Amino acid sequence: MNAAELQDVAIVGAGPAGAALARRLALDGRKVVLIEASRFDRARIGESLSPDIQPELLGLGLRDRFLALKPLPSWGTRSIWGEPAAQARSHLTSPWCSGWHVDRTAFDLMLAEAARETGVQWIEACRVRAVRHDGTAWCVHAGGNVWRSRWIVDATGRSARIARGIGARRMLFDSLVGIAAVCADPGHAERHHLLVEAVEDGWWYSAPLPGGPAPSTIAMLMTDGDLCARAALHRADGWRAAMARSVATRCRVDAAACGAPRVHLAHSHRLLRPTVPAPGPWLAVGDASLAVDPLSGSGVLRALRHAREAATVIGEAIERPAHVDELIASFDAVRDSECTDYLIERAQHYAVEQRFESPFWRRRSRAPAGPAAAIDKPHAAAL
Repeated sequence: MNAAELQDVAIVGAGPAGAALARRLALDGRKVVLIEASRFDRARIGESLSPDIQPELLGLGLRDRFLALKPLPSWGTRSIWGEPAAQARSHLTSPWCSGWHVDRTAFDLMLAEAARETGVQWIEACRVRAVRHDGTAWCVHAGGNVWRSRWIVDATGRSARIARGIGARRMLFDSLVGIAAVCADPGHAERHHLLVEAVEDGWWYSAPLPGGPAPSTIAMLMTDGDLCARAALHRADGWRAAMARSVATRCRVDAAACGAPRVHLAHSHRLLRPTVPAPGPWLAVGDASLAVDPLSGSGVLRALRHAREAATVIGEAIERPAHVDELIASFDAVRDSECTDYLIERAQHYAVEQRFESPFWRRRSRAPAGPAAAIDKPHAAAL
């Protein structure tokens, strides 16, 4: 492993977007280093994949390896949204017939290992301390080494810490968080669908979790960060009290059989490039570029699509360096259009629910694009 060798691309973050991009670039003959802060030793959230994930896995050459993880088929979604009666949407109408419930940690690790097998230099349990440009290449300081690369890609998720370290900012659309706990298995009859239920506090999500010593279910309350703190929903008693106010979720999940809840950031944002151009070419992919409400169920799918499109842009830019600015602008324009479509769809979906007058729902009944956006500050920590 040679940190001194000039890489074509340094990717920070080995989630689905970063790992898939690394694999695609390496298969195209690019020199890639993929740097991940974790050892994939903590549970990751985002365990339900839509049917449309399957062509992306085929394009990566990983469908068989994915099936070897033994994911549970997801035949559809049940939702209590806008009215008390449950609505059902079947995946059987999809050309792919089913979605999947997965162990996200195992899924992400599978993608990272598949990237490494293509020749990617995979550095795990290594936090990037600084990113600078020396006039010729990006210098990525991590693990006591300095990795030099022509391109850098931020795949650090919602924090977008690499892009923010070079002056980018996030346009924040909400302050959504998910308070999740792993619970005992509800039984075979509940194993093959996910459930979404709107409640006064926000909305509940529950789905089966494959893998582990025994079958289990994840239950997660989506609400705003300030509301979570005010009602102590991050504490076991507050979280269980909130579940007791639900209807379908409390029937599916035994709150007493759930572990301690943990809070996960789930805000929506669009990353904005610095007003002063960076000294070298860079992209952000996945949640770092555009983070969406988990209600859309499209986070992993978007990540894999971003990876595919970014691989094309970077490959063309390496071959045609005179067009690098044009290619980056084209990639960003697609993300802007994607963001606009997402905000419209989000507003339309939340507008269906008119039963509650609580702060969570009032905030989502404002202008057509949803709550007013806020611009955060660049991330200055060491970068």
